[in-house]
Amino acid sequence: MYDVKNSRIFLKKIEIPGFNIDDLYIGAKCTILSRVMKVTGYADLRTRRRFETSRSSTFAMIKPHAYAQMGKILDRVSAAGFEIAKLKMSKFN
Repeated sequence: MYDVKNSRIFLKKIEIPGFNIDDLYIGAKCTILSRVMKVTGYADLRTRRRFETSRSSTFAMIKPHAYAQMGKILDRVSAAGFEIAKLKMSKFN
């Protein structure tokens, strides 16, 4: 990892306990060796493809007529292998 501010290499290949590869995505803030870093981009096209396919997301909305079956719908989404990252209930005017 290259430190732009100080114009030097900051981090070489090391293992950091408690750090998971899934924590690396665009916009993520990671604390490594007491420094908070924000991931702003990927180093090359190969890395971009690898991480973007694993972190792709889809928006889904359950309409009001299916409100009574919402639990069944969420169970089927989970059973299909999708991970529910954010869940929000809203009432529109």
